[in-house]
Amino acid sequence: MSVSPFTNDPKRRPLYRKPLSTMGIFGIIAAGLLSTSASAHVISEEDHHAFEHKYADMCIKREKAKPNRVITSDDSPIIKMCECIAQEESKRLTIDEVKKFLRENKYPVSLLIKAGQAENICYQKLQGTRR
Repeated sequence: MSVSPFTNDPKRRPLYRKPLSTMGIFGIIAAGLLSTSASAHVISEEDHHAFEHKYADMCIKREKAKPNRVITSDDSPIIKMCECIAQEESKRLTIDEVKKFLRENKYPVSLLIKAGQAENICYQKLQGTRR
């Protein structure tokens, strides 16, 4: 006795499959659009450097302005951390983020998320160099 794959038995899952032709067409179109848009918008080295300098300056000013900051004569830990975060973020920049940050003076949410990730990476790097 053969068991149908479309049985009502709750212990057996039916074997439904989506047609590959529909998914394949959309996948090919999406891949084509993404690859052409990614290759058409390359971020220049000048933009990377400009982003790193502007972000590091902004970060240092923000850290120094914190009211609960312990004031010391040596600001090198702050400078190192901000420069590291700027370099880590610069590795993952998109052209839209560059336009908003450098040209429109806006700080997109995507950069805020990347800054949190970069801060974790830099904290681990800087802790490793102190040991």
